Amino acid sequence: MTKLTKSLCVGAAAAALLFCGPSRPAYASKPEARTDRGYSPEQTASYYYTEGIKNNIMNGDPQQSVDLFKKVLEIDSTHAPTLFELATLTMSEPETALRYSLRANAADTGNIWYRTQLGRLLIATQRYDSAMTVYNSLLKAAPNNPDNYRLIAMLYEQKGDPEKALIILDSAERQLGAVEMLAGYKRQLLLNMKQYDRALVEAKAMVENFPYDEDNYVELAELYTTLGQLAQAQEAYRKAQEINPNSLRVIASLNDFYKRTNDNVRFLSTAAQLFRSKEFPLETKLKFFEELTQTPNYYRDYYVQLGELASSLAITYPEDYRTVELYAKHLIAGGFLEDALSLYKSYLNDSTDRKEPFNTVIEIEAYQKRPDSVAKYTAMALQRFPSDPELYLRKGSISAYMLNNPKEAEPAYREALKYAKTDSLRSVIYGVLGDNYQTLGDYKNCFKSYEKGMKLDTTNAVIYNNYAYFLSLRNERLDKALAMTEKAIRLSPNNPTYLDTYAWVLYQLGRYEEARTPMRQAVSLDRTGNKELFLHYGDILYKLKDNFMASIYWKKALESGYDPEQIEQRLKQIE
Repeated sequence: MTKLTKSLCVGAAAAALLFCGPSRPAYASKPEARTDRGYSPEQTASYYYTEGIKNNIMNGDPQQSVDLFKKVLEIDSTHAPTLFELATLTMSEPETALRYSLRANAADTGNIWYRTQLGRLLIATQRYDSAMTVYNSLLKAAPNNPDNYRLIAMLYEQKGDPEKALIILDSAERQLGAVEMLAGYKRQLLLNMKQYDRALVEAKAMVENFPYDEDNYVELAELYTTLGQLAQAQEAYRKAQEINPNSLRVIASLNDFYKRTNDNVRFLSTAAQLFRSKEFPLETKLKFFEELTQTPNYYRDYYVQLGELASSLAITYPEDYRTVELYAKHLIAGGFLEDALSLYKSYLNDSTDRKEPFNTVIEIEAYQKRPDSVAKYTAMALQRFPSDPELYLRKGSISAYMLNNPKEAEPAYREALKYAKTDSLRSVIYGVLGDNYQTLGDYKNCFKSYEKGMKLDTTNAVIYNNYAYFLSLRNERLDKALAMTEKAIRLSPNNPTYLDTYAWVLYQLGRYEEARTPMRQAVSLDRTGNKELFLHYGDILYKLKDNFMASIYWKKALESGYDPEQIEQRLKQIE
């Protein structure tokens, strides 16, 4: 749909409401046929027409009105008012509406309302040449209607002839004087044609002719800004603010002005005004904030001002989790973890229908190493979401890793399996169960769980890696372990943990030279300073008789927290 077509659809709907006629009492029952009571066809048609009008206005049932109007046409196919009403009611189907409108105009060639409707429908169906003919005739019939000038000018613009559009608008000004709607269109047309000097003349005329409309001063200010006349732009903005200091249009335009002139303090100050207004859509505010925080340096330099924006959203929309999360993340970015945690907790209640805030609270409490709090909020989450498998997984992990009680973890993992709905999730749970059995020293059930997990999801690299690693620690079925590590690496090629397992299986097989390369890759890719990787690399280098480099990596393992006694025993081997 073209720009011109879009602009007319709303107008057509408005015209439809205008032509409905005066209100009449509504009837709840459907109208009865009149012909069997001795009424003439003309009386019956008039009755159906009147009922159609009443039904549409009072009952709001356009389809029944269409049916009634069609009954009129069965009696008199050239009844122009009925054809007009049908065209109005079928505006959502422009081609259908156009057919009715053409018939209405053919039946009554002198009715300006019918012709106006026809012009709009010709534009809606992109028959621009025919629409031009209709509007030229309307202009002759109603030379004082500014809308006719506007639409003819738009049709010329649509045809790619803006100069003729300007001629039409100039003729309107001579005929009607200054009309704000036409003057605004003319100014925009001049801007599109890059005739900035003429556009500036029009903008100045607008504020002179209509001095109490702040939008005219905004248009003038924006034009001054485009022309680089910033002092004049600021003066125009000042006058707009004097007229209406709370106008969102003024504030939004000023905000853009400050952005373009790199006045970040005033830019963020006007943004804060927009954020406090509920008339400014929340979706726009969220997107605006996201764009502002994309650049780390900008976020750091204006952290306080951005915090004001985030907090105003949380205050203005306290029931919308997105605003709570946005402000909480802002607090976390500033290092205010406990404040963010309190904010997330404030959102939790019996009616909370989102799992995310529970998960975030649990994660922060886990990061802060507070197992009791983790257990508390996990239990709260399970009360709210009693069949959520991921929460049972989390509950099991609390027992296994935070409370060092892997035996208590197993029932939670079994509950997770009970509620899991996909094979991929079941595979993950069997993998976690296998890890838990390994911690308990139950290798039979450990490997059994891994086997089940692999069957459910052949792309679960974690299971391949862990299964292989625990086999290598026991120095058993190493060929199977090697095949699994190779598959894990194919699934995740640059994972340092998987590369370490691969290298360690090769080490256990006595293939030390082959183990060197993946182990070196694992160490170089790792960003955590993993002590196990340093130890394993040292062990491999020692087997390759590179004692000097072996000692360096063993010492790195020690610096990273490895058991000093173990390192001391290794270092004694090369003294």
